[in-house]
Formats: sequence, structure tokens, C-alpha cells
Amino acid sequence: MLLGTKSRKTLLLRHILVGSTATALAYGIFLSRDEFPFDVSIWRALGDTAFIFLFFTLAVGPLAKLWKPALRFVSWRRETGIWFALLALAHFIRVIDYALLEPGIELARLLGFVALFWALVLAATSSDRAVNFLGPSAWKWLHGMAYVIFYLVAAHAMYFLFWHYPETNWFQYAYVGMVFAVPLLQIAAFVKEVVRQRAGKVILETKKLQLPILEQRIIAEKTCEISFDLSGKEFEFLAGQYIRVGVPTLLHPDPRGSSRLFSLTSSPTDVKRITVAFRNSGSGFKKTLMELLPGSPVSIEGPFGYLTLPKDDTRPLVFIAGGIGITPFMSMIRFVTKQKTPHKITLLYANRTVENAAYIEELTTIAKQNPLFSLQNRFGRIDAEFIQKTVQDLDSAAWYIVGLPVMVADMHSLLLQLGVKEDAIYFEDFTGY
Repeated sequence: MLLGTKSRKTLLLRHILVGSTATALAYGIFLSRDEFPFDVSIWRALGDTAFIFLFFTLAVGPLAKLWKPALRFVSWRRETGIWFALLALAHFIRVIDYALLEPGIELARLLGFVALFWALVLAATSSDRAVNFLGPSAWKWLHGMAYVIFYLVAAHAMYFLFWHYPETNWFQYAYVGMVFAVPLLQIAAFVKEVVRQRAGKVILETKKLQLPILEQRIIAEKTCEISFDLSGKEFEFLAGQYIRVGVPTLLHPDPRGSSRLFSLTSSPTDVKRITVAFRNSGSGFKKTLMELLPGSPVSIEGPFGYLTLPKDDTRPLVFIAGGIGITPFMSMIRFVTKQKTPHKITLLYANRTVENAAYIEELTTIAKQNPLFSLQNRFGRIDAEFIQKTVQDLDSAAWYIVGLPVMVADMHSLLLQLGVKEDAIYFEDFTGY
């Protein structure tokens, strides 16, 4: 599995730097609050600094999509998010007597308590180990709570800045700007990403079909593949797209419901079947899929997605796959090999062990048959040295990244550090576990 690329020493140094910045910023805000009593100035400085760190954590992602220089700061979100939680905890400890006993602030107190609770949960799970333990889908859902925290904290602070302590101070204006900036940046980044993804892409008609299960098999350690019979039916898609698979009735309970999104691993040239693959996470839905008898009908909806082969088949492509993130690349590689297109592809494929590596035997065979396809296995983490060693010309290639959200973010940041241009990088967080 491909996860983070930061060593413990690097993480420690980054936390020291962010912690020092937090201390200096809190001290500066404290000095600017000489109109308040000493104790009030301290806890307000801690609270204001915490909000600034939360704002940075949530704003830098969408900002980087709009303004390229901000990309260098994206990889710092984990550290600033953790320090937001620590500052918020220090703020709470400093005002605990007032927070618990003061009448008339019940709603603001509740908002602050809920925000602090979730902030500490997110801080405790801000690690690659937590991603592996919780699973990427659950981890991503959990950390989506960061935006909920932002608005809880915003409402909490608004009460004290404008109602409970309405004295005018400079942070009121900065606070209002930050509160409105986050949703505006999100909307602008979303619009830009949709335009970018759709530009020049072929849009296929979305269909809903009932297809029988053709075959289920194990293709690697804890990794399953399922084929659906297309006989007599048409289903047009582009290599790299995904579908929604649903079952009529779950044989095992699953809180996430009776359907999932899976990347297609089969080539569009295969008119007899479509195929998906996934890690066996033990969910009720996946157990049901694997236990259904051949011939059992399932619903198929799609295709979806824009992570597909470029129209320009003369530009070299570099695929970076982490674990089961290989699935959309399998569709692309099978397609270009079958059609004998001139796409030149280098696959950097990271897994924990050879037993974890889905399709590795087929990929090895394709590499022998297709002179334009190169397979570079990595049993461990992909780092800058490995990339520079296996890819001769970093600047001329188009880079595709698929894997865990943490892996995608780290690889994206690493490629930018190596000088790859932002508009040459395409990625998709893989959550189909």
C-alpha cells in the first residue's frame, strides 16, 4: 500500500515549525488585545489563533486549485489541522470555569464543545496508520467533518465577537473575511475543476442495466474480481471510467447501503463482459457480492468519471497506482494493448508485498508483449529517487495518480516539488475498498 512519504524526523521538524508559528501568532494577538484584562486576552488569543489555523487548513486546498503558488502549502494541512485542535483545547482549558458556569451562553457553549470534540477526534486520526485502520472510505467521511467544525467554530466565535463582547476590535473584520472566504473558495475551485475535467472529454450516455454475475474470483491477497455478463446488451464506456454496482437484497447488513462505486478493469473492447475489482474489506455489501451465485442479477449504472486516456496519443503517460488504485489503469492498459495504440505508458505500481499486488502477473506479461508499456514495481513507498530513476523525462509526461486520498495528496505534492507542472497532473482519490 502506498501511503505517506514523510519520515518521522521530517514530521517532527514540521510540527516544531508549525508549533513555533502558533506560539508566535498567539503572542502577537495577545499583545494586540491590551484593552482586555490579562486572562481574557490570553484565552481570546488562543481562540483566535486556533480559528486562523482552521481557516488555513480548509482554505489552502481550494486555493491551490485557483492559484498555483499555494500548492506548496497543501502538504502542511495535516500539521496545521492538528495544531488547530491543540490550540482549541488550550483555549477551552483556559476558560473552563467560565465556560461551564457562566449563564446566558448555553448555545455558544454547546457549539464550542461539539466543535472541540470533533477537532480532537480528527487530530487523533490524522495519520496514515488511522487511514489503514479505519479504511479509506470511513476515514474520508470522518475528515469531511472538518467543514462542519469550521462552521460550528464560526458560530461560536461570532457570538462572542459581536454579541457577548461587542467591543470593536481588529479581529472582527479579519474573522468575517475568513468565514466567507472558505465557502467562496470551495465554490470557485469546484467550478474550475468541473470545467477542467470536462474540457475535451467525450461524454457518454449513462445507462441503467440489469446484468447477471458471470464469475467471481480472488486475484490477490484480500482482493476480489467480479465479471458481469454483457451478452446481448451494449454498454459503452471509456477506459478509466467507473460504474455503480447494486444488489437487490443484502445477504449481510451494511450501513453504507446496497451499492458501491467501482472502477472498471475491463477494456471497452470486451463486448462480452465488464469487470470490477476491489479489496475485500469485509463489508456486508462485498460479502453479498462474493456469495451470490453466478447468474444472479445485479444493477449496473454508468459510466461515470473523466480520468481517461488523453486525445493526444503522442505524449508519454506515467501512471502512479497505490494498491487497488490499479483498477482504472488496468482498463486503460488493456485497451491500448488490444488496440495497439501509440500511447507510451510507464506504470509505477506500489504495494506492500507481491501477494497484495492485483494483476501483477498479467501486467508483467503485457510489459513483455507491448514495447510501449513499462512496469515498475515498488514494494514499499514511492519516493523522489524512485521516480527520477524510472522516468527519464519528467517534464514531457502526463501524470495520472490513483490511490488512497493520503497517497494521492503526497504524490501530487512530490511531483510538484520535482518540477512537474500542475496542469500535467491528473488524479482520483480511490475509495472503492
